[in-house]
Amino acid sequence: MARSTAPVQGQLKNFITDGTPQDVIERYESLPVRAAAGHFGPFDGNVVVLDTETTGFSLNHDELTQIAAARMEGGEIVDWYITFVNPGKPIPEDVAHLTDIHDSDVANAPLPAEALAGLVEFVRDAIIVAHNAGFDRNFTTKHPAGYPLLENTWVDSLDLSRIALPRMKSHRLIDLVKAFGAPLSTHRADEDVAATCALFRILLAAVEAMPPMLIREIAGMAEETQWPTVTVFKYFADTLQEERPLPFSLRSLRRDRVGKIDMRAKVDADDIAADPARSMVFPTAETVRTAFTAEGAVGSLYDDYEQRQEQCAMAEAVRSAFARSRNLVVEAGTGVGKSMAYLLPAALTARDNQINIGVATKTNALLDQLVYHELPALAETLGGGLTYASLKGFSHYPCLHRIERVTVDGPRMRTVSKEEHHQAPALAALLSFIEQTEYDDIDNLKIDYRVLPRWAITTTSHDCLRRKCPFFGTSCFVHGARRRAEASNIVVTNHSLLFCDLAADGGLLPPIRYWVVDEAHGAENEARRAFSLELAEEDILSLAHRVSSDEARRNVFLRAERTVIAPANDSAATLFYSLTTKARHAGANFASAAEEFCGHMKDLLYYDTNKRSKGYENVDLWLNDEIRAGSIFRTLAEHGKAMAESAEKMVTASQELVGYLEDVDGAAVVQREIAAVAMELKEIIQAVDVICVQCPEQYVYAASLSRKNDRPRNKMEALLLNVGLTMNETLFANTHSVVFASATLSVDGSFKGFEAALGLGTSEFSQADELMLASSYNFDEHMTVYVVNDMPEPNEASYLDALQRLLVESHRAQRGSMLTLFTNRREMERCFEEVQPALKQDELRLVCQKWGVSVKGLRDDFLADEHLSLFALKSFWEGFDAPGATLKGVIIPKLPFAKPTDPLSCERAARDDAAWRRYVLPAAVLETKQAAGRLIRKADDRGVLILADKRLMTKSYGKTFLRSLPSQNIRFCSIDEIAAELAGRDC
Repeated sequence: MARSTAPVQGQLKNFITDGTPQDVIERYESLPVRAAAGHFGPFDGNVVVLDTETTGFSLNHDELTQIAAARMEGGEIVDWYITFVNPGKPIPEDVAHLTDIHDSDVANAPLPAEALAGLVEFVRDAIIVAHNAGFDRNFTTKHPAGYPLLENTWVDSLDLSRIALPRMKSHRLIDLVKAFGAPLSTHRADEDVAATCALFRILLAAVEAMPPMLIREIAGMAEETQWPTVTVFKYFADTLQEERPLPFSLRSLRRDRVGKIDMRAKVDADDIAADPARSMVFPTAETVRTAFTAEGAVGSLYDDYEQRQEQCAMAEAVRSAFARSRNLVVEAGTGVGKSMAYLLPAALTARDNQINIGVATKTNALLDQLVYHELPALAETLGGGLTYASLKGFSHYPCLHRIERVTVDGPRMRTVSKEEHHQAPALAALLSFIEQTEYDDIDNLKIDYRVLPRWAITTTSHDCLRRKCPFFGTSCFVHGARRRAEASNIVVTNHSLLFCDLAADGGLLPPIRYWVVDEAHGAENEARRAFSLELAEEDILSLAHRVSSDEARRNVFLRAERTVIAPANDSAATLFYSLTTKARHAGANFASAAEEFCGHMKDLLYYDTNKRSKGYENVDLWLNDEIRAGSIFRTLAEHGKAMAESAEKMVTASQELVGYLEDVDGAAVVQREIAAVAMELKEIIQAVDVICVQCPEQYVYAASLSRKNDRPRNKMEALLLNVGLTMNETLFANTHSVVFASATLSVDGSFKGFEAALGLGTSEFSQADELMLASSYNFDEHMTVYVVNDMPEPNEASYLDALQRLLVESHRAQRGSMLTLFTNRREMERCFEEVQPALKQDELRLVCQKWGVSVKGLRDDFLADEHLSLFALKSFWEGFDAPGATLKGVIIPKLPFAKPTDPLSCERAARDDAAWRRYVLPAAVLETKQAAGRLIRKADDRGVLILADKRLMTKSYGKTFLRSLPSQNIRFCSIDEIAAELAGRDC
């Protein structure tokens, strides 16, 4: 169903991040005209735009294959230098596919030295512009023939785009030229140069359009020898004509952007319920039914709207649950339109009562879809009055206090992978993002976090200064976003923040009494994570280093001594320094105890039953009663208790110092930082008491250990066993109604497993209604499920060979567009080694989710290439949409059962003989349903699901899996029969 939209000027809006303020959108839209009419001084002449293609990304092992350069005068190309380069080695297949440069093209081309000599002669003393200039500069100057280019000024158009246009969804050259209608880039160097030439003047216009105060600040961040691209900002800073230039101020930037937003909080629904003179108003069943007619509020949003009975039924069930203060569990298959089914009754209830109603999602993709697409459309069709906002946790938002400190200190050089990089480009892009943003998070901000770490520009709930911060209030991203949420009818957040708010007894979210938990199949795991405790080596050592460091910038107690003005009174000054000395001494003792504890955590590897296997670096260990009674754990626990005792002394010292600083002028910031240290220490003390001392039965105890010593990655956890009991005490006891919705909640037609996991039906407040709605799509007709009947069992030696044959034959028959979802990385990589060369012979492309490969990059490539096939792991089992012919088949080699060594499963099995069927089996069924759901995303999608696990036929639980699938068009065939059917022949 296609949403009807008003025509927009050009297509630029499609490339701008959702939520961008309208004045910023208009600024971007004005750039082509400004670029055409602009005069840009030294950048109007003697500029050479350059691009190179290479055999790969390694400076040591790869080589040039093409060089293209164009000289620009007044914005026009006046001369070219283009040559292929013979790299002296074969061009890899993937590179040839991307660049369309093949071995035959470069066979008779000049060698790198000759090609670079020609480039040097062409460039002479021109300013060089390149997109991701560091890459081109490195490859063109790695040979002596290119050394003269080191003397030129290199301007990076990628840096300029990230700084001047931070609200673009992508800063890849191919996306930027599409956005602004410039010549399209196809990854050939000459075409990339033509695209960059057109884009460069647009970027100059974008810099010119930035606030003068910000241009001047960026211009002063670095010298050209440190960051050559700063020359652009220095030029525009020099041309500014201001009688009284304002000093740079983050507060001024924020005041100009958010100063007029209405932040009046909504009413708490509990207050309405407690007031005898008031009562809640709910939409009628007729109102909801009318909204889902073709002429109704929802129907009018779509050009080709067709009423779906399943959607109407769900909307009415949500309305009824809210009106009766009941909880609701609803499974709505693909195509039902569940988002709008719950948004409509929620929106009417929230608007008409002027209360908050919350929607919690598992994925950011759905959160953004609701906030930037569904809710704006719904607000418009309802005639106004409906407000909405998104809200995430602290670490998702920039912290203006920390960013101001970085700005005042000035960006500096940072060592990354043994190379020096300046922080200026990243900091400049961050400041520009702040200037162009209201309260959006930085999850989609493209900056180099290696040089400007995320922890340095965000804060945590512990570290936030709150009212002692000069940015507190509407200027602050975190607290401003929370105030905006308080003022909104619909608050959209993620599962993590919802359950963290419950664990923190409120305070992170507005008082919301009506909730919709979408993608609810992930709710139990997220709730468990929020209510569990951990002792993480990395976090403990980080705190230890901070409180024992000899550097004032790291050690808050040293910083207190050096920044807080000591009292003039001798006795008061003596007390102050004695308190800081006591705290520093306590910090040193804690650091020593912490290092001792963390050093012994790896001793638990003694209990690893697979210690001879070197296939995995990480080990998940169940700390059962026997291990906890053993000498290794007892010794570790003693070190834990010693660490906790030193932490308690440090808490006392910190609290005494916090109390002393309460009335000291100028001490607010350092006082809050010391208080945050005390809070971190208290969490460690609590975790030690639970994990090492008390070991209460409501937890499962686990250790995650690394066999490598490259960085501190070991941790111990106390995992909440019964999430449902805690949900009754927190969520259900404090809400009127909670709706749980997902496309995958039932197993074999029953919600029993889900309801038991969340504690539904076990108390007065957790009673729930149930609703199961089939998909609006014809799955039986559009999805064929093949169960391979001639596969060996997964534990048989011949299994992997048979699987590889299935993969080769099915991919050949289908001609690509397949997604194979593995549960085991080693099996995936071994299959890829055998299958990829076989498919390459048939000119079929196959890629694999190997270590370090970008998941987003794989998703983008899969969606862009209709014939590409992918071997993938957990991150593709759910939340991945590839509608249409992009995805024609999903293959699941093995059923996704939890590992036998999974600590939670082990503990459940020890306590319950039926645990496997009660917990492990349902979880695997739901995960398989999620994977099957990747296949049919639109009404006209068609495809095949191939299940290669013979246990579906040999084990009694096989029927549970098959009956739970969305399609009952199930065929049991051999590998050859499946291949024949896929190729269009009869079995």
